[in-house]
Amino acid sequence: MRPGRSITVLTLLAACAPALAAGEYDRALRVDVAVLQGDARLLADPATPAVRRAGLRARIASTLGTLGMTAREAGNPGPASPQILLPSIAALRTDFHRQRPDLFLRRATSLAMAFPLDTAYFIPLVATPLRARTGQSIYRQLCIGCHQYTDPKAANPAPDLFAMARSTPPAEFVARMLGGIHGVPRTTLKNPFSDEEIASLLVYFSAGKP
Repeated sequence: MRPGRSITVLTLLAACAPALAAGEYDRALRVDVAVLQGDARLLADPATPAVRRAGLRARIASTLGTLGMTAREAGNPGPASPQILLPSIAALRTDFHRQRPDLFLRRATSLAMAFPLDTAYFIPLVATPLRARTGQSIYRQLCIGCHQYTDPKAANPAPDLFAMARSTPPAEFVARMLGGIHGVPRTTLKNPFSDEEIASLLVYFSAGKP
């Protein structure tokens, strides 16, 4: 490659890097909002056990603590600009800390509708034998140790993913899979799976056979 062309390519890559980062943060923001809505729904449900409610409150507090930063990193100007999001996030924090679960759920739902997660890669889910085998392999190698048995006494237990696939709205389940588990050695601080691997896991979980 000629020196001049190398400089041009590097310049283009440098120019694209912020856009790529902004795109990643925009997706992370929409994942967080979708999961937040789901957690708000569980928190507002009278049938949710007290110990589970305590775990949800801890997780929601953590999400609200970082949501503003994610919104800032998502890009400005744009559909997810901080000027639009930050007031809504502040209102969510107020409802949450004043323990208004029904109002918190309505506000979280409005935010999720305003900033929907793009699930076109996953919904409608295309089940193939290869995806089913891949999902089974990933689950048995990386997931089964924590998710095979659920501790009913845990505040935030590792859920039965097959049961969750049946009971959770599809878009929310996709968001939870994309969000992953953060801060544990097995999954690191980011979701370790590609979209295709997550689609394979979804096919396997949807089949309902552990």
